[in-house]
Amino acid sequence: MVGSCCLSEPGSELAAPLDPGSRERVCGLPSPPARAMWNNITACSVWRPSPSFMSSRIQTLTPLFIRNYKDFCKDRQTIWTLQNSLCQVMKKTVPTLKYNMFPHCFVSNKARYGQYTKTFPVLDGRIPSVCEHVFEENLRNSEACIQRYSELLCKVSKGGGENAILRHTQRNKKLLVRERLRMLLDDETFLELSPFAGVDLPYGDVPAAGCLTGIGKICGIWCVFMANDATIKGGTIYPISVKKQLRAQQIAIQNRLLSVYLVDSGGAFLPLQAELFPDQSHGGRIFYNEAIMSAMKIPQVAVVCGSCTAGGAYLPTMAEETVIVDKIGTMFLAGPPLVKAATGEDISSEDLGGASMHSKHLVGIVANNGELTHDASLKGSHFVQLCSQRCVPILFLQNTAPHTPEPTSLSQAEDHTNKLKAQASMMAAVACAAVPKITLVIGGCYGNESYAMCGRSFDPNFLFLWPNARVALVDSRHISTFPQARDDDCIGDDSELKHLKEKLDEESSAFHSSARLWDDGIILPQNSRKVIAQCLTIMKQQKYQTVSLQRYPVIRL
Repeated sequence: MVGSCCLSEPGSELAAPLDPGSRERVCGLPSPPARAMWNNITACSVWRPSPSFMSSRIQTLTPLFIRNYKDFCKDRQTIWTLQNSLCQVMKKTVPTLKYNMFPHCFVSNKARYGQYTKTFPVLDGRIPSVCEHVFEENLRNSEACIQRYSELLCKVSKGGGENAILRHTQRNKKLLVRERLRMLLDDETFLELSPFAGVDLPYGDVPAAGCLTGIGKICGIWCVFMANDATIKGGTIYPISVKKQLRAQQIAIQNRLLSVYLVDSGGAFLPLQAELFPDQSHGGRIFYNEAIMSAMKIPQVAVVCGSCTAGGAYLPTMAEETVIVDKIGTMFLAGPPLVKAATGEDISSEDLGGASMHSKHLVGIVANNGELTHDASLKGSHFVQLCSQRCVPILFLQNTAPHTPEPTSLSQAEDHTNKLKAQASMMAAVACAAVPKITLVIGGCYGNESYAMCGRSFDPNFLFLWPNARVALVDSRHISTFPQARDDDCIGDDSELKHLKEKLDEESSAFHSSARLWDDGIILPQNSRKVIAQCLTIMKQQKYQTVSLQRYPVIRL
């Protein structure tokens, strides 16, 4: 940078910065131009932090001349003359550098503006006549794009159309998805993501991909939201819906944002199942991401605002917290029509998977269908212990195998022994579980395996049978495969075996068992839910009873 030249008389140290006039007299430098707005105060501020440009150059070059001309530079008078000469040489080059060397922080805006006015003229907003046709064409194109944008945005905001909106609000008594978001989010605009997804696809229009995704604030906290729009195909999930939700989850993971799911979905669109189910980035990836986000300690909250069927039911069940709208929200894999077709049971959506059912009837279920293998017994043992630890009542749905083949090799014998050990572990867990237990025999109740499934000997609070249930040590159909205990000189004939089969067949029926009070009654399959719910309510009453500390009964005198 250009500053004051700091020269001193012979025999003295460097003096303080000189004023512009003295600088001109000593160094021959002209004063800075007026537009640079230099003054004594500015010059002093430049001098205080570091030597000036001129002084630094002279002080650098002087030792070089002294070394090269040692014989000539023998006294201070000669050195001072040399410095003066250097100053005269440099003054010719400084004017060409002064504007480039000035720091911008020391040059006023007016001075900087003056440097560029000749090269970059100020635009006054007028369009040259030769460019007017280009401008008009660009303007028409911009207006067409804006109009197209507005039309698509209006179409998307209407969801599934007027008829679907009327059915959604009047018959189903539900809020529209944008009304839900307006009530949930803070009073400020939210960032909606991909509003035009699903428009003009090969399989038809799916406005907004059937769901709204975006980022908004809830109580001042930025959150990613994913909300199904049930006015669009009943909230059915299309391939584009999966892709949109996966993108929202990716944003939540990358930015560690709390996620809120407003669920109102009828599950996957089956005609496009090949584009929804099998691949890595298809529907299952949504549930995978939920588990990963939970492991990353990213909070996830689901609000069930309507029917959640099939795949749509997994999303709220995998969230960390789930809220169900009473009398409106439901969760189940199969709705009442499929239950009717499969079991013949008539049941309402609320009883099958409503808010009351999911919030009040908390019960652990242990169900088997056939042989209790080694792994199945260990699994049951662990589950029963968890229920006991958390004070959760257990429902056993029993259908044990009628006959287990005898081992025919050493390896099979070892497997058989390990299975017996695991079954014994499950028996111990069931016997020691200090929670209410209900057993419902829906098929066979045979042999030792029935004990592990909380048979009558293991003291369940209630035990019921379906009419088709069979209760016996062995199944009469397999009696011929069991060794018979008889004398060596006695050989049983076919009539004896037939008589034994008939006896076992009669004694193993559910009505024979119920007649002798081996159970608490026979119930029909369609009444099972009602009976079990009553039993759970009855057993829950003891929770509120105060246990007396006295160790003797009340004695009437």
